Amino acid sequence: MPQSPPAAISLTAVDVHTRAEQHDKLLAYSRGLRYDEFVKQSARFTNLLRIRYAETRLGPAVQLAAACFPDTLRLLAVVSEEDPETSAVLPIVARLANAGPQLQLRILRDDADLSPLSVLAPELDLVSAVDEADLPQIFCFDEDWYLQAQWGPRPASAEGKIDAWLAAHPQYELLADDETPAGHNEYAALAEQLIYEMRVWYNSGLGAACLDEWLDLLRSWQNGDDLPAVEGNK
Repeated sequence: MPQSPPAAISLTAVDVHTRAEQHDKLLAYSRGLRYDEFVKQSARFTNLLRIRYAETRLGPAVQLAAACFPDTLRLLAVVSEEDPETSAVLPIVARLANAGPQLQLRILRDDADLSPLSVLAPELDLVSAVDEADLPQIFCFDEDWYLQAQWGPRPASAEGKIDAWLAAHPQYELLADDETPAGHNEYAALAEQLIYEMRVWYNSGLGAACLDEWLDLLRSWQNGDDLPAVEGNK
């Protein structure tokens, strides 16, 4: 007996719109740079970004949380290469993302086209989300492109060290707006000093604190039974 042809799948206007919207969001997200692409394009910090990535160590709990994360999680980092925090924090997040099959990371530079973020999160005010915020800022989208969290620019335990350094170097923030050659050179020298001091901080405990915050985020998006219990990131 001949078989009847399968029934045609009927898509409603809502289904078509949803699929088109998700396709647009995927295209927008794909316009971001992968970490290795960002590193290669870095004008000043290619070697440092590679070294910082190699220095980052994931503890067993973080490795397990990333490896066992069951759903797609897309991270979009908006960064400024001129911000010392970028070379300190971004390699840690990249290392975490590469440890999870379901985790993805793309990067937008603040001096490039930020329209992909407008497509992904039209509810955001870009001025307050990016222009008025310290960078990097990392936006976390689930598989349905809902914005689950915005993290940045540093772990909470880094605030004290930053405040102390700025108090010891009050000219740093003043020089940020100095457009004279002398002012620019002095600011660049201080920024370079801060970048390498941050490297020491993050290799001496702040990197683990950063990963602890991300571990809490990963766990908060899952049921308690989804992750085996492994204590400690260090």
